[in-house]
Amino acid sequence: MTKLLLFFSTGYFIYLGRAVDTVVHEHHAIQIALSLEDKIEVISSGSVIKYKAVIIDSDEPHECRTYDNTFLLISIDPECKIGAGLKKSYLSGQKITTLPETMVEELLEDIKPLLESNTSADPLFNTILHFLQKLSNTGETEEMDERIMKVLDILKQPGIEPLKIESLSAVVYLSPSRLIHLFTEQVGIPIRKYILWARLLRALQYIFDGYPYTDAALEAGFSDAPHFNRTFKRMFGQSPSFLLQNSQIIQAHVK
Repeated sequence: MTKLLLFFSTGYFIYLGRAVDTVVHEHHAIQIALSLEDKIEVISSGSVIKYKAVIIDSDEPHECRTYDNTFLLISIDPECKIGAGLKKSYLSGQKITTLPETMVEELLEDIKPLLESNTSADPLFNTILHFLQKLSNTGETEEMDERIMKVLDILKQPGIEPLKIESLSAVVYLSPSRLIHLFTEQVGIPIRKYILWARLLRALQYIFDGYPYTDAALEAGFSDAPHFNRTFKRMFGQSPSFLLQNSQIIQAHVK
């Protein structure tokens, strides 16, 4: 049985495993689907096209037929640095398009040995992230401003209540507008969206640790479990239970 891997990070959700067909749906995240075996079909606006690797714009209705192939699915927040780069490079004139064959083949050559090894999942995650940076023409973030590092430390504290931008900006002696601009520039995602992702990741981590869904949602700052489910499905097009209750899951990587 093909193993299933889930990676969650701020701005990204990565799934690697056996494909699951979908009905017509849409989601806020930009989506990249890359088959490790035969081509998959994407149905949109009445047309059916086969792809080895495809990128689908945010909020674009589509349906996938995957024929049980093993594939890599990457969901990217359109407001993060890589998401904006992908929109500019591939989605400025169309909603669905293929990805460069050479870059795709290079990625497959890099990840297949990693899938066969029993080492840490970090090299696999980093290889996929490097692929996204290359694909979107974005590089590593430069050395981070100490004030932004302090804000990140505050936001990463477990159990912290939702904070307003004004409160955070006062802590680091910046105006709210300057904090918003500097945070986006340094972290690669707007601060309000970062806070939402942090809450999603925190809820997922609680679920991985064995918390009931309701307790995990409340601890992460959602009003209840349905609020968490709606937010997750709006972003990724699928409910968290559909992914997290799959018995094939062998590793979830939260960064």
